[in-house]
Amino acid sequence: MEGKLCLTNMACMVFEGGAMHAITETQWQSQEFAPKRWNYFKDVLIRRFGTKVYKVGVNAGFDCPNRDGTKGFGGCAYCSQEGSLSPHQDPKAAVAEQMEKGKAFVKRRYNAEKYIAYFQAFTNTYAPVETLRERFEPAIGGEDCVGLSVATRPDCVNEDNIGYLAELAERLPYFTLELGLQSVYQNRLDWVNRQETVQDYVNAMELLNKHNVKVITHVILGFPGESLQEMEDTVRLADRMGTLGIKLQMLHVIKRTKLAFLYNKEPFKLMDMEEYLDTVIHMIERLRPKVEIHRITGETDSRDLVAPEWTNQKGIFFKRFDEEMEKRNTWQGRCV
Repeated sequence: MEGKLCLTNMACMVFEGGAMHAITETQWQSQEFAPKRWNYFKDVLIRRFGTKVYKVGVNAGFDCPNRDGTKGFGGCAYCSQEGSLSPHQDPKAAVAEQMEKGKAFVKRRYNAEKYIAYFQAFTNTYAPVETLRERFEPAIGGEDCVGLSVATRPDCVNEDNIGYLAELAERLPYFTLELGLQSVYQNRLDWVNRQETVQDYVNAMELLNKHNVKVITHVILGFPGESLQEMEDTVRLADRMGTLGIKLQMLHVIKRTKLAFLYNKEPFKLMDMEEYLDTVIHMIERLRPKVEIHRITGETDSRDLVAPEWTNQKGIFFKRFDEEMEKRNTWQGRCV
C-alpha cells in the first residue's frame, strides 16, 4: 500500500511497503526540491539539464475540432481566435524560423542556454501522423534543443498517433503532451463550450500511460459558483491518473472571446488575488511532492485583459505565493 494521509500541520503519513512514515517540514526541506516548498518546473529543468531551459512557442498551423465544425465552431469560450501564442511567435513563418527567433528571444530575455520546442497554439495532434512528423521534426534539431512539448485535446489522442508520440517520448531527452482537463464537472466544460467529456481525458491518460508518454494537465480554477471541493476534485483526478505535471490557471476573461461576450453581458464573480492565493496553496498541499508544478497563474497582456486586472501581475503573485507558503509553514504534498 502506498499513499499519504495528513495528520497535523507539521507532518503527514506516508505508506510505503506496508509501513507508515511521517514526512515533517525538516524532511521536506531535505528533499531535492529545496529551497522552495513546491516542485517548480523551472527548477526541475535546471536539476535535470544543469542549466536554464526555456520553452520556445511554435505555431505550426494546426486547427481544432472545436473550431472547424467537426465538434463545434469558434472554439472554447476562453480561447482567443489567435490561440495560445507567445508574443515573439510569427504564425506565418516556417517552424525552423520560429524556433530560431524564439531561441534568440528567450536567450536575450532569460539567459537560457537550452530549449524545449513548444507546439502551443490550438490542437497540435489534430492531423495525420505524416503531418505531425513534417511539423515536429524541424523543431527538434540541434544540440541546444532538449525536447518537445505538444499541447492538444484529450479527444485528439488516439491509436492512430500514439505510436509516433511514444517514439518521441523514447527518442527525446524531454517529451510531454499537454492535455486540457480544465474541470471534472461536465457542466463546467459545457459552459465554456469544450465539446468534450471528462471521460475523454481519462481515456487519453490511460492510453498515454500504457505507452509511457508523460502528461502535463491543464486545470482552470474559479468557474462561477465552483466550490473549493469541486476544484480539488479536478486536481485530484489529474494526480490520480498519474500526470507528471500540472498547470493551474484562474478563470479570467480576455478580449475577443466568447467568455468576454458573456462577461460583458452579465458579469460573473471572479476571484481576487487573495482568494486565488488561498485556493492555489490548498491545491499544492494536496498534490504529490513529485508532481511538477508548471504554472500557478498565467499572465495576460493588459491590452487584451478584460478581468480581473490583477492577473497581469504574475511577478507579484509569485512573490506572495512563496511568502505565504513560508508564513503558513506548509509545503507541496503536506495533505495528500
